[in-house]
Amino acid sequence: MTLLKKFVLWSYSRETSVYVIFCLVIVAFIFLTPKRWFDKREPVATQTSRLIVQQKDFSPDHAVLEKRVKEISGRPDAVILDTRERKTDSGETFYEIDIR
Repeated sequence: MTLLKKFVLWSYSRETSVYVIFCLVIVAFIFLTPKRWFDKREPVATQTSRLIVQQKDFSPDHAVLEKRVKEISGRPDAVILDTRERKTDSGETFYEIDIR
């Protein structure tokens, strides 16, 4: 228990071998850790885009709409998250499409 207590409270001076070994372990961790441990490949939930689509470009069929959205956005990996129907002041209908 005293060894653990000494380690946690760090009662070792710089001249001891324990201090040198601990510093070497830290340096080894920094330089030998694989980069993939820190890579984040998942898209962040806030990285969404919104497309405004005219009624003529909208389709209730999800597969057709998804194909059209990929063409319009230029992103072959686009995924539709949500669609909303909106109307302008003059009564024209358009759709807001959230994509990721």
